[in-house]
Amino acid sequence: MKTINLINAANSDISYKLIQFPDGQPHIKLDMTSLENIDRKEPLNIISRIATANDLLLVLFIKNSLDYLEFEQVVLNISYLLAARMDRVMTTGEPFSLKVIAQLLNQAGFKKIRIFDPHSEVSTALIDRSYPVTNHTFVQDVLQDYFSRHQPGPFCLVSPDAGALKKIHQLAQFLQVEDVVECMKERDVKTGALTNFTTTASATHLQGKTCFIIDDICDGGGTFTGTAQLLKSKAAARVILVVSHGIFSKGTQLSGVDDIFCTNSFRDLSGVNCRSVLNYL
Repeated sequence: MKTINLINAANSDISYKLIQFPDGQPHIKLDMTSLENIDRKEPLNIISRIATANDLLLVLFIKNSLDYLEFEQVVLNISYLLAARMDRVMTTGEPFSLKVIAQLLNQAGFKKIRIFDPHSEVSTALIDRSYPVTNHTFVQDVLQDYFSRHQPGPFCLVSPDAGALKKIHQLAQFLQVEDVVECMKERDVKTGALTNFTTTASATHLQGKTCFIIDDICDGGGTFTGTAQLLKSKAAARVILVVSHGIFSKGTQLSGVDDIFCTNSFRDLSGVNCRSVLNYL
């Protein structure tokens, strides 16, 4: 299957040129020589990072070009989905942003859309012919990497809030890990303020353990600093953060977190253990 790789142009089977017009509009021109010997009936992959509105426009422009060229099966692979967290109307006066993004993607008519670790099931419910790519293999690789460099010892997987709970139990089943710790917090939807970090795990249970907090996105990091401080107050030895999508809008220095693993699904990062998302798409 041939690929148009928008994350890493060097790995793209089909060459292209990205252009930005003076008014800020993105544009793309596919290299026709790269397309000459490709069967238009065979599936063709687009690998994309939809982190901005311009990223979304580029994907739609490529699909339009391929439609004109009569490609019949265009598959879109999304490493990061814009607005995935806005999966409902949070407060009156705000948009249902994910629904807007879904409508645009649906109108393009992709054969299939694969999304790496979407924030919730709402994404795949709204986007036609879409399927989640779990974080399971990514987390498995992280654990293998971590314990290849550190003395093996007792550890647990940590769900930082109710939203991550269902996915972490599915992950634990995949990894055959029985020790899962559930944490909770309260968020003011109007201000975003986080308070009342709690867990049912006791200090006796957590004492001396390495705690791997698993979640899909780290933006400002408040959830994880609060959870890390809670875990360490209950005698956890180390706290490791494992997130599929690293935004880190306030930097990668998170109080109480000893190490960070993520992918470059949103952007390339230095100063943390950042793995290529292409390994999982």
